[in-house]
Amino acid sequence: MSVYGLYIALLALQGLVFVSAQESYTSEKVWGVYAFTVNGDSKPSVISSSRPLTDYGANELVTAASAFRSRYISKSGISETGIQGISPIILDSNDVNVLSTTDQNVIGSAQAFMQGLYPPLGAMNVSSPQKVNGSFEQAPLNGYQYPRIITLGDSDPQSIMVEGQAMCNMYQASESVYQSSSEAEEMARDTDAFYRMIWSQGMSGVYDESFATYTNAVPISEYLDYELLHNESFMQSMTDAQIIRARWLADQYLWNTNSQQSSSSGSMIRSISPIAGKTLASSIMQAFDLNIQQKGTRQKLTLMFGGDEPTVALSSLIGLASDRQPSFFSRLVRGGSFVFELYSLEEDGDLYPSYPQTNNLHIRFLLHNGTDNTTAFEPYSLFGHSPSQASIPYSEFRSELETFAVSSIQEWCVQCNAESVFCTGALGEGHSTPKKKKGMAPAVAGVIGAVVTLAVVSITAAIGSFLCGACQIKSRKGSARSSLGGFKGPGKLASDTDVSFRNPIWGTSKPDTVHPSDGIQAGVVVQGHERLGSWEMGQGRKETETIQSDGVRASPFGDEHEDWRTHSGLQPVKIRESV
Repeated sequence: MSVYGLYIALLALQGLVFVSAQESYTSEKVWGVYAFTVNGDSKPSVISSSRPLTDYGANELVTAASAFRSRYISKSGISETGIQGISPIILDSNDVNVLSTTDQNVIGSAQAFMQGLYPPLGAMNVSSPQKVNGSFEQAPLNGYQYPRIITLGDSDPQSIMVEGQAMCNMYQASESVYQSSSEAEEMARDTDAFYRMIWSQGMSGVYDESFATYTNAVPISEYLDYELLHNESFMQSMTDAQIIRARWLADQYLWNTNSQQSSSSGSMIRSISPIAGKTLASSIMQAFDLNIQQKGTRQKLTLMFGGDEPTVALSSLIGLASDRQPSFFSRLVRGGSFVFELYSLEEDGDLYPSYPQTNNLHIRFLLHNGTDNTTAFEPYSLFGHSPSQASIPYSEFRSELETFAVSSIQEWCVQCNAESVFCTGALGEGHSTPKKKKGMAPAVAGVIGAVVTLAVVSITAAIGSFLCGACQIKSRKGSARSSLGGFKGPGKLASDTDVSFRNPIWGTSKPDTVHPSDGIQAGVVVQGHERLGSWEMGQGRKETETIQSDGVRASPFGDEHEDWRTHSGLQPVKIRESV
């Protein structure tokens, strides 16, 4: 037999072994689920500083949670999607971990979601336990089940898991650098007429005219969407196309300030942009690692509630946003969720399987981007895999996350140059963060530092050019002093002082002695994966994209004047304007 024939035979044998392995595992068992859900519809900050959840928003979250209950709770132990061993009727806080920011609309979203996930017991005809005297006490709110919701405030080190960007000084500096960049300034000029127009039509009594700019695209879009739902006469002054374009610009701003930036973006400060995704990745690893360590008895269902930044950042880091999956460079719809399932492949008919070995655990990502009864759990591939590969081994998933996840509280404090209360204790006296000068915001200080550094370099270069020019003139005159060393010749004099620079705080990923803190798993911080796409523009023509020389994709948003796409069902509208 020839070498080629032997190679073909080996391939055929390998295929038979693979098929045999697939046939022996015909059912799936879900052991753990991690979901990050964005807040529901709430009042904009310009109307109410506390931003309470609206009645509509609360109902959105209840409906969304009903879909989770149908998939993971009510089918527990019955179908392949039910979580193994989770309580199907009565809420057990040991099974479900709920974490939220301290924002009122986010906490309200978590509370409403839990109403749909574990409905009142009275609605399921579960009677109250009998008292000693033989009577029954009816629970309030028709047997409402009180969930344990952990709210993570600024003084809690675990708060970085749900909003890693919130207290990160370098993230604020990165956003300021983007706002002062030529890209953002050009966008502001191109959209100035648009924002002035919508301000005069629907926002003049709410915002000052100076507020109507591209840098405020996110709060402006949130206000327009709120009015669209709750103000019947609002659409008489605003068009569908204007609402859609405002959403598109808000998505672009969030992507540019939270996605993985290329090394050619002009500033090392910008590399901190996806910090919320890096800390969220650590939280995901922590939940699944604990589930594995406790053999499925802990972290059965982990529910995180927060804002848009973590999902946008994570999309760019784990390869969700790509030219094949163009739905992931914009915001989720209100009440939408990123869902990760930890499951195993089991032999058919094994109703009560034991917890599997790690090599038989897999991860599947699902997008639940809606709150009505028709919203499906849509699978998407991760880390650049083909669309047909909707799941990957857990070992590969964890290995990929470790390449960019923040490994400890200490590492986050150093990367962010943070001044949080817990950073002083986490870093110790030798790594205490610098005190902030009175009257100067961290973001402003970061930008000023970058500008001063550039100015010093420019002045030094100018002096060097002047001295070189002077030397050339003197050389042409035949000066004998051209043989001198230092700045006057090729040699170095004792009077010539070397120049040295101390590494900036953002150049260090973590101190030499870093010990993992509770809730953050070990990992190494390197550049992540940047991808493109938007479900707000998923139905039309793909935006023109450019690839940098270093292989990293440029901004996924094409020319702002091109056609743009939307998830709302409205037709794209071409808009061109000149200022």
